Amino acid sequence: MGAADKKILVIKMSSLGDVMHTLPAVRTLRANHPGASITWLVEEQYKDLLYNNPDVDEIIVTRTRRWRKNWNLKTWREIRDTVQRLRQSRFDVALDLQGLLKTGVIAWLSGAPKRIGFHRKNCREPINALFTNKRASFVNQGSHVVDIYLNLIKLLGGNQKITQPHALQVPEEKASAVNAFFREQPELSAKPIAAINAGAGFATKQWKLDRFAKLADQISKELGFSILLAWGPGEKAMAEQIAGEMKERSWIAPPTTIQESIALFRHIALLVSCDSGPLHLAAAMGIPTVSIFGPTDPARNGPYGDNHQLVCKELPCSFCWKKQCPLSTHECMETVNVDEVFAAVKTSVSRFGNAAAK
Repeated sequence: MGAADKKILVIKMSSLGDVMHTLPAVRTLRANHPGASITWLVEEQYKDLLYNNPDVDEIIVTRTRRWRKNWNLKTWREIRDTVQRLRQSRFDVALDLQGLLKTGVIAWLSGAPKRIGFHRKNCREPINALFTNKRASFVNQGSHVVDIYLNLIKLLGGNQKITQPHALQVPEEKASAVNAFFREQPELSAKPIAAINAGAGFATKQWKLDRFAKLADQISKELGFSILLAWGPGEKAMAEQIAGEMKERSWIAPPTTIQESIALFRHIALLVSCDSGPLHLAAAMGIPTVSIFGPTDPARNGPYGDNHQLVCKELPCSFCWKKQCPLSTHECMETVNVDEVFAAVKTSVSRFGNAAAK
């Protein structure tokens, strides 16, 4: 492998955190095979994460989430056109880095003669293995997903291994809109900024908002940070509730697209968050983070790298990965208190010098 005429299809469709975790693998792929043509198949809402990425020659956008909710003639035409585009590209290799039934089917439909995927026991949906014809070796539980992806990439050969992605790029007009917000808030930028992100993909991953408010007050008063409350679609009320319960001053971030979130995070010195897309976005940007984990396993899905502090109470029922607590107690998140998270913040501040502790 490595000849200029080799065409590689990377299948990693979602979500935000998963795409971030895939970037080191694709950078490693490019480093080992500089002459290959690399195409990335991704869901429409995450394509902007790949803007101007030097490791990717082409992006094919899918809308499978929309297709599932809208079965009509237009949907079938889009599916047909996507399959035709995959076929016409004549890929030599399809790399399934998601391990789902649908991604296995896509790899097979691509027509690539070599279809590389995970060991069956590492697939999120084991039936995926029926659609690949070359599989990575089994990776033990507790390995980080970034390392699992890098393990799969090794099947294409090459000695280089790169664990950090390229700096994320955004169009100048997106950055300018966000920069204007900070220019209009000079007091916010007068101190290092700690962003608080209270949202998460599902309820079991969320920490109580009143605890975020108390934590933010301590970070502001004792460590000298300005507090920026970040939020995503449908989460503004959460940021407003935290601001309303705080005693110290805070600022609520403006609404942002993914690219505008990248531009926004360039201004912050620290992110405190539950397990969420913004957490992994900040980690990929090299921003120190403090994160609170409950139903998901930080050893596998936590921020990758060494400038991150984790708070997690491991219980007999830990890492159930459920969107609804099977015990109806939410104990894994309930038992994490403000003092423990603040101690992790102080460790981060001390270690990376984000602000002078008072």
